[in-house]
Amino acid sequence: MKPSRQRFQDFRRKVRQGLLQGDRLREPDPRSGESAGGAHHSVPSHDKHVFKFTKRRLLEEYRLMLRGYYGSVATLILVVVVSSLAALVSPFILKLLIDYVFHGKPLPVVWLLPHGGLRHWLTVSAVHGLAFLALALAAAEAISVAASWARLLAIQRLNYRLAATLRQRLHAHLATLPLGQLAEYRTGGIISRIMSDTDQVVGGVQNAIVNPTAAAFRIACILVILIATSWKLFLIAAALIPPVIVIHLLVFRRLRPLWRNIQDDRSMLSARVSDMFAGIRVVRGFRRERSEGREFGARQLTMVRKQYYTSVLGRLLMTGWSIFVPMIGIAIVWFGGQMVLAKKLTVGDLVMFETYALMLLGPITQMIDSMQNLQQNLGALDRVCDVLGQPPDMPDRTGAVALGPRKVRGDIELRDIRFGYRPEQIVLDRLNLRVPAGSTLAVVGPSGGGKTTLVNLIARFYDVSGGAILLDGVDIRDIRLQDYRRLFAMVLQDVYLFDGTVRDNIAFGRRHATAEGIQEAAKKAYAHEFIMAMEKGYDTPIGERGAKLSGGEKQRIAIARAILADPHILVLDEATSSLDTQSERLIQRSLEELMHNRTTIAIAHRLSTIMKAHLIVVLVDGRIQERGTHEELLSRRGMYHAMFTQQAQRRRAPALDLMEWEKAVK
Repeated sequence: MKPSRQRFQDFRRKVRQGLLQGDRLREPDPRSGESAGGAHHSVPSHDKHVFKFTKRRLLEEYRLMLRGYYGSVATLILVVVVSSLAALVSPFILKLLIDYVFHGKPLPVVWLLPHGGLRHWLTVSAVHGLAFLALALAAAEAISVAASWARLLAIQRLNYRLAATLRQRLHAHLATLPLGQLAEYRTGGIISRIMSDTDQVVGGVQNAIVNPTAAAFRIACILVILIATSWKLFLIAAALIPPVIVIHLLVFRRLRPLWRNIQDDRSMLSARVSDMFAGIRVVRGFRRERSEGREFGARQLTMVRKQYYTSVLGRLLMTGWSIFVPMIGIAIVWFGGQMVLAKKLTVGDLVMFETYALMLLGPITQMIDSMQNLQQNLGALDRVCDVLGQPPDMPDRTGAVALGPRKVRGDIELRDIRFGYRPEQIVLDRLNLRVPAGSTLAVVGPSGGGKTTLVNLIARFYDVSGGAILLDGVDIRDIRLQDYRRLFAMVLQDVYLFDGTVRDNIAFGRRHATAEGIQEAAKKAYAHEFIMAMEKGYDTPIGERGAKLSGGEKQRIAIARAILADPHILVLDEATSSLDTQSERLIQRSLEELMHNRTTIAIAHRLSTIMKAHLIVVLVDGRIQERGTHEELLSRRGMYHAMFTQQAQRRRAPALDLMEWEKAVK
């Protein structure tokens, strides 16, 4: 296991070599002359830090996200403008105080007021002018505080709503992606994109729109005031700004690919944690708790080092301002002081100019921070857009047929189908098969022969590479996918139950199922008795993946779920594999009732469970070696006969008979 320091050094080396590409660190390519030792030959410039989406494309995505929220954004910007204007009042009041009140002069505002009343009161005494300025300053501060509070509430409300909308959109799109693509993302990566990345993305609304708008407005107002006060002094102060811009350009462009890489590290870390705790029994069984903890710690510490390294680069921008802004203040004092001595500028103007010049630091810093943080937001948005840009799994063809369940007979035909998960690796080759409506097809054969793949194709989890699968004479690719899958119910070997109650899991296959219907399905699956023996009956939580149930109990709940769904086509993949002999016999009777007059495809290793199938095929290496009924295949004395005989002899072992008899007695 590599320590985090070495991993971070590899990261730094690859960043220097320009090998940070897309969402991962590329390995050096010896064909291009890249070296692993740090020195390398020419690396094509177009191959450095390549992203799937341009910044323009990502910012356009923000515009699309805000569709429907324009009113909220406009209100938020209005609040920001009011807050910015209120913050600009203080230096001007300070000028009036120095140049007018302290010299006993009437305030300029006096000449704007009508004769008598307030105008007379302000001219009576300098103390009245001081009181007026104090009240004006208090009002400005009150408006500023209220506007800041309203801004905080408005941005939080907008962020929460945008995050919820984006999560819903991501969740819906991920549910349509191909199974292979979802496997590539992994569970932890999917969770990271839906939960963590969306929070990062919506923060970009503030960093891309709100903060820059507020900062730009304040900067514009201050610049107008500075130029109006003394354009010569402004030019002197502005001469020190270009060095900061140079620092900004040199550092800023490096941040986005680094933050994107950190986001992917976070996703992989989430996936690692999810994978470990999903297989915690295996981890404990092989005593790998400490090694998994060390690996998690190394990955996490590597991510922390990357975060710190990237933060240091970001702080270089702030350092530029920290150095040059005080120099601007010194220049203002020196040259402005000379102008005051030459009677070209008042003391109040110089103080106001200095104050406003220093106030530039706030919005400029805010803008730089926003742009820096926006790199993190864009890195997260790049990952989100990557998901949203993936094409959905088998979209409906133009003119796809809408299928009503009542019109379906259930006749399935496979015509010369070919399929491989990868083009170079064919799993099924030229299969021809017909399953008449209401009949049962049993598929047997050695592991890796293509049995599960065949079922996946019939259920249209994947599309065939060649040939066609027909339902009642219609290519299933010409049928609306949701209508087609509505015909199915599946009982798989690896039973998956959701973290909820028994009732929720049985009713998963049928919306608005009644309590009576759920209980009836459980009785037919011989699950009612053990469910009622549980603490809360049908309302008992079963834990993640049904962790509180035995294998046989989970299998029976899965069968009850299929019974309640009342499908036209039933898929059984080792449906009784986790049951003991007594339970298997009970379930077999319920399955026979469920299979009656339904097209059924059953995968079985226990050949005794499929003896009554209308057609049995032996699938070996993607090809059908034998087909026929149970009696026909036995009479041929081929592969099926050998498999059945071997299992029958194994089942007659005295030790197994004794164990089964003891279970039956209990």
